[in-house]
Amino acid sequence: MKEYKSVCPYDCPDACGLIVSVDNNKVISVRGDRAHAFTRGTLCPKMAHYEKVIHSPLRLKSPMKRVGKKGIGEDQYTRISWDEALDAIVNNFKETIDTYGSESILRYSYAGTMGVIQSPAADYFFRCIGATDQDRGICSPAKQAGFRSVYGDTLAIKPQEAQHSDLIVLWGINATATDVHILHDVNIAKKKGARVWIIDTHKTYTFSQAHEHIYVKPGSDGALALGMLHIIHRDGLADIDFIKKHVQGYDELVKEVLLDFTPGKAAEICGVSVERMTEFAHAYAKSKAPFIRLGSGLSRYGNGAMTCRIINALPAIVGAWQYPGGGLLSSASGSKFVGKDVMQQAHVHAPAKRLMPMIKLGEMLTNPEGVGVHSLYVFSSNPAITAPNQNVVRKGLMRDDLFTIVHERFFTDTCKYADIILPATTSVEHDDIYNSYGHYTIGTGYKLIEPIGESRSNWQVIAELA
Repeated sequence: MKEYKSVCPYDCPDACGLIVSVDNNKVISVRGDRAHAFTRGTLCPKMAHYEKVIHSPLRLKSPMKRVGKKGIGEDQYTRISWDEALDAIVNNFKETIDTYGSESILRYSYAGTMGVIQSPAADYFFRCIGATDQDRGICSPAKQAGFRSVYGDTLAIKPQEAQHSDLIVLWGINATATDVHILHDVNIAKKKGARVWIIDTHKTYTFSQAHEHIYVKPGSDGALALGMLHIIHRDGLADIDFIKKHVQGYDELVKEVLLDFTPGKAAEICGVSVERMTEFAHAYAKSKAPFIRLGSGLSRYGNGAMTCRIINALPAIVGAWQYPGGGLLSSASGSKFVGKDVMQQAHVHAPAKRLMPMIKLGEMLTNPEGVGVHSLYVFSSNPAITAPNQNVVRKGLMRDDLFTIVHERFFTDTCKYADIILPATTSVEHDDIYNSYGHYTIGTGYKLIEPIGESRSNWQVIAELA
């Protein structure tokens, strides 16, 4: 038996380092890599027994085509060869382009794998044939816009710096469930005397990790932050020297916003009393190096980008960035030292004829006006249960005139609507490189076993279609 380093491929900010044990072309076990700079050997339940996923008897092992009705189950499909499957897809694409135009073909994918090779594998191909492209902003564009509006392209703080902070705020993030590894650093800081505050709409699994808790009404985090900014300014707690040297727009913020946005007004909106808000604002501003770990949930309201923008202003106003451990981590995805550009061929002028916001998939599939979608290629995603307006999405997938291809590891809900199903590899059956959007460690995951059955990677299938 041999052991190899690898990386968790799933959509999570932590991109855990793995140690994979392999014997006779079979993964025996998976454990955390203690040498990984951020994840430090801890794995969440999704990866603790990844070998059971890899060698599950439920894995798709060969291409299949539908011979029965859409929307029912696996018994409506029969096994075919890869040549038959690829020919059927290519013939359909050609016929669709000739009949309806190339923009009537839609590629739909997301973060079934976060690898910089397999995730964007189809981007350039579908641009070249003129298919409708997708705006992949289903997750956190508002959060990213809020950060950029304050800091531009500046990289966020490293999560490991939290261990040097004297006050940590876990704002809108249930770290125990969604960012567990930062708790290593939180606990180190706590042993040094740091106080931990949690801001959320309800009691989460992470509440036991904190000293102080504040409940806000859903969608009102920005009001709490504005109230804090008012108190910090009013009580002379802003770092004026830092602001003069490094911050633009503070005077305008005070005159045009804060003077009218009183703590009382903020309290009415967010449900936090003026007294508690003042206590939090003073604790935050009087700390030398306060650290905020900002979650994504609070960005998924109509005011999400502005909410994140206001919270991002807090460490600038108190000068937290001057000190080790001080600042704010929204996302580390600005650090793309090895990125997807090579795979996407972004420098090659081949613009898509049409762009579809992926949150409007159902509308796109059911809208009879204009150039509709007649061919749908799905990989690294399961839109039948993850896309908004699920009933509308499924109504669109049921169309008899929609030819759907799904490239997957298992027979998912979306597979029920496919005309062609292709078996996909797991992360140990192909090579890839992995960034993270929660820290600054890059990892590689090499092919460790031969593909299960006739499974093929995203890149391999797209190359063969091309």
